Amino acid sequence: MLNRRHLRIRVLQFVYSWNKSKDTDIVKVEKQFLKSIEKVEELYILLLLILIEVRDFAEDFQEDAKKKNLPSDEDLNPKTKFLNNLFIQKLKDDTSLMSKANDLKLSFSDSRSLIKAIYLEIIKTPLYENYISEEENGFDVDKKFILKLFSKHIIDMATLQDFLNEQDIYWDDDLPFVSSMIVKTIKESSDSNIFLFDLFNNKEEKDFALNLLRFSIIHSDEYTELISSKTKNWEIDRVALMDLILMQMAITELLKMPQIPVKVSINEYLELAKYYSTPNSKNFVNGILDNLYIELKRKGLITKTGRGLIE
Repeated sequence: MLNRRHLRIRVLQFVYSWNKSKDTDIVKVEKQFLKSIEKVEELYILLLLILIEVRDFAEDFQEDAKKKNLPSDEDLNPKTKFLNNLFIQKLKDDTSLMSKANDLKLSFSDSRSLIKAIYLEIIKTPLYENYISEEENGFDVDKKFILKLFSKHIIDMATLQDFLNEQDIYWDDDLPFVSSMIVKTIKESSDSNIFLFDLFNNKEEKDFALNLLRFSIIHSDEYTELISSKTKNWEIDRVALMDLILMQMAITELLKMPQIPVKVSINEYLELAKYYSTPNSKNFVNGILDNLYIELKRKGLITKTGRGLIE
């Protein structure tokens, strides 16, 4: 589920926090890092569960409406197409999803106001009105509706985003990526199978993330000296901390990860510099890394193998 761009961002966040605290217990930092990665899976499962919770709330809402003192015809005879949505029913029946939710102890029992707010916003949309009014039925129709509902409405709801921000400080950065995974899950699922992502595709991805974190911290002073040698008249303490960390992480990939192509590493950190540092950072980071690469290559310190071969 987690791609390397996302893993680099999470490592960046942790190395930045480490620079602020200078916690010498690297094992502790690694455990905290892995725990934060697990929270990405929690967000993924949570967003899928919201679909189920909203459907269940809708059922309770319609039943309560029938018990009014003066129920309307609409209250007594509500449209139940959303309650019978076959994609949501497939989610509810998926033992793997429910097992993960149970293991992670995920529940909205204390967040009924959130589910209510989402539901009341959903039923006001033309998308919902058109869906419950159309006569066409079937799994594909229901799945198409859920796909549009999630990607065009639910994920952009301020109430949901506020709730997620309160749950975890990293989820604001995780949300766009995890949302794309939810969209793919919906698209790839069928009436016989719900397509769920694993946290790591393989052990290689986990090792990549941990090594990037570990070496960027352990060799922080060494890499800072390398960077300082290329800043000319610019004192190293005047370099933005975010720029410094991005370059340290890039150096880690250049020196410690032989399977990752040089161009891939440098381009990745230039992209991150655009989003996480100052407007001029990309050019600054690019200039320093280019000079460092030339020197490190000349000294024979960069060794790439397989698909990561330099030349």
